[in-house]
Amino acid sequence: MAVKSPLTTFGTESFGQLRAVMVHKPVVSIANMNAITVGYYMFDQVPDAEQYLAEHERYKSLLLHHQIEVYELADFVQQNKDEMNVLASLTYLNDSSVITREGAVLSKMGYGRAGEDSVVKEALTNLGVPICYEFAETDHFEGFLILSPRTAFIACTERHHSASVEKFIPYALTLFPEIIYVDVVKARRYMHADMLFGKVNDNLALVYMPAFLKAWHITQNGRQEINDFRQFMFERQMELISVSDEEQQQWACSFIPLDAKTIFHYDIALKAQTKKQLYSKSIEIIEFHPHALLAGGGSLRCLTLMLLRE
Repeated sequence: MAVKSPLTTFGTESFGQLRAVMVHKPVVSIANMNAITVGYYMFDQVPDAEQYLAEHERYKSLLLHHQIEVYELADFVQQNKDEMNVLASLTYLNDSSVITREGAVLSKMGYGRAGEDSVVKEALTNLGVPICYEFAETDHFEGFLILSPRTAFIACTERHHSASVEKFIPYALTLFPEIIYVDVVKARRYMHADMLFGKVNDNLALVYMPAFLKAWHITQNGRQEINDFRQFMFERQMELISVSDEEQQQWACSFIPLDAKTIFHYDIALKAQTKKQLYSKSIEIIEFHPHALLAGGGSLRCLTLMLLRE
């Protein structure tokens, strides 16, 4: 079973220091990927397995170096090991669930990723994180963002069904007093919320506004359309830094905040001007150079299921 003690505290609503994460080093599934299966698992190309795994290990070492507790998915899976070893995209654990103070909201994955929820459910349960919300078999919902203890950000992307989102909203309002709900252009490059919005800290975020179609502010009292998203966020003391089209396609908005002043990010993601804006806000960027990892079309954030923030 587990090689580390189960978690006794979890939740990512507060935006302090990142303390614990789960990752999955896909030793078997990556080695077995071929030209036939690569498309099904939504990889852009067959990766160099040895280099892919070496880069994954290097990322894990980076997390450990910054005093983050790192849990390996495989250490908490017994019943679903066969499934775990087949699902190559399972390594992108961030899409699988969102960890709240009440437990995990478990995603219902779509094409190429069906079955991941069963593996993650077992791992989280064995880790000590209860499942507080599950979707039905007919649903399609791949995650959302937590902006604060009071605000969730839900993007309806090509990897979500609008009906599944609407079904989830009443429950989400029991966890968060307000929801920012954005309808997004249905394209792979915007498949998850973190591809168009990335919170750096409580007062700063990176955003790609051209992907937004409509946005709403939802509370228990109803919903109201947000006509000026930038102004809406400014009134909540959050400044938005826009990224370019080229940066968005290099995962500019998808990164891991270590704390309020530091982020982990691919060194290919941001242009000099965007980095300059972040530096002017006293943000440190700890850069990581990917190569083989790019075959899967995911960011460092995609690889990381955040479990606990102080």
